[in-house]
Amino acid sequence: MMTLKEIERRCKDAFAVAGLDLSYFDIDIAINGRITRTLGRCMYKRSGEEVFPYRIEFSRKFIETSTMQCIQDVILHECAHAIACIETGDRQGHNAYFKRVCARLGTTNDGTTTEVELDKEVSEAQVYKYFVVCKECGKVCGKYHRAGKIIKNIEFYHCSCGGNLNVIQNF
Repeated sequence: MMTLKEIERRCKDAFAVAGLDLSYFDIDIAINGRITRTLGRCMYKRSGEEVFPYRIEFSRKFIETSTMQCIQDVILHECAHAIACIETGDRQGHNAYFKRVCARLGTTNDGTTTEVELDKEVSEAQVYKYFVVCKECGKVCGKYHRAGKIIKNIEFYHCSCGGNLNVIQNF
């Protein structure tokens, strides 16, 4: 797992590549255990007409379970959001300017989705909250992060062997 100090150092390096000093802009870097639907995010404040980034957060689960290369790509992606905002005075989303900043930082992670690679030392039990297991054959029929339709209505679903299913909540 990458530590917060290591993430802060990599963010400072990304800002240095862009010719900016991260400490001058006073952007807080944090790991947030409550982020579940995104890997990271850049948060902004508005002061009159000007918009500026004030915080970059990363998902704790993502940091704990992903490969170093995948984490580095997301760090560069979120720093690119902050840099694009500092340089233009406004949020840029994933537009052409943002993509140019990503290219300057050396990442191809310039879209809205990221393929996450799990660290080989991480077990599936650390990643998925729910496992659907057949009561008859013991086969794992599904792995889920959230309690969606199948988890909430498990009595209406069956294994390919015809057996009833059981939900095991991991954490």
